[in-house]
Amino acid sequence: MQQTKNAGSTNSTDSTVIKVVSAESTLTWLSPAENAIFNINEDAGFPDIVFEFRTQFVGDYKCSWEIEWDAKASGLRERARKNNVLQTFTESGSFVSRSRNWTASLSGKVLGGTLTISVSVNDNTLTRSVVIKGRNPSAQNVATYIAGLDDMAGFEKLLEQETRSKHFIELDGEPIVAFDKGYGITQMTNPAPNYEQVWNWKANILAGSSVYRDKVRIAKKYLGQVGRAYTDDQLQHEVFSRWNGGSYHEWDAASASWVRKKNLLCDANTGNIGWSTDNEKNKDKTQAQLRERDKETYSKGTKGQSDVHPWQYLGVCYADHVLGE
Repeated sequence: MQQTKNAGSTNSTDSTVIKVVSAESTLTWLSPAENAIFNINEDAGFPDIVFEFRTQFVGDYKCSWEIEWDAKASGLRERARKNNVLQTFTESGSFVSRSRNWTASLSGKVLGGTLTISVSVNDNTLTRSVVIKGRNPSAQNVATYIAGLDDMAGFEKLLEQETRSKHFIELDGEPIVAFDKGYGITQMTNPAPNYEQVWNWKANILAGSSVYRDKVRIAKKYLGQVGRAYTDDQLQHEVFSRWNGGSYHEWDAASASWVRKKNLLCDANTGNIGWSTDNEKNKDKTQAQLRERDKETYSKGTKGQSDVHPWQYLGVCYADHVLGE
């Protein structure tokens, strides 16, 4: 904000006063308070934030806004985030108005972070920042929203597995962020979500739903190839496996039916970690033996995988875990 110093003056004429009004005193904020906190509500509704200023000048006011948020890894636990910034999201806009107040709308998007608005009047500029956080939807809100989407049977089970149907860490009111840039209630990673899909839980689910429906389409095509039959339960396993990575079934010629892949062993203490028994290092070993060998490397993610510790992230293990196998 540019400031004009208060000016004072006298003259040589007795009993006269020269009143000097500074430009600074004519331009000031009325609301909201600096760094005031507002919340996106449980139904993904953007808060009412009214920016209002006072000025003696009449005419066009040049206004601009910018919102920014630094995404830091959180995991699912309610604890302070790590300090390293994984990604910075920003969005901005500008407009000209003759009104001295503006209700923030951000082009109709539901975004969170630090929102700053600037107002320029002649050569003076006011800036004010507020913080926008989010509140988690109820389980009923989530279920109702998913029920209104087509071909989404079973999707709520994935959300419970991914994030316990939470979108925000309640400690700080910011979206859940995984170390691999998985965002929000669906843990979107690929395709990478945009700013609104990160903050708006409905937009996050909607984006995830298109991915889910694509997995359903691919699973049906795979299981139904050359006229082969499959059950609803097999379809669910196939979809869930592909959601996390890779097919679940292989065709068994002897029984003329789809069966779970026979060469994969899962660590039942995890959500999606397992081993290929085709690997010589894993052959003739029990789940307990393989877990004891590799468990200390799990926390390193893919960097923990090696010739000595040949464990994998497996969609088959993910599907088994989600569906209680």
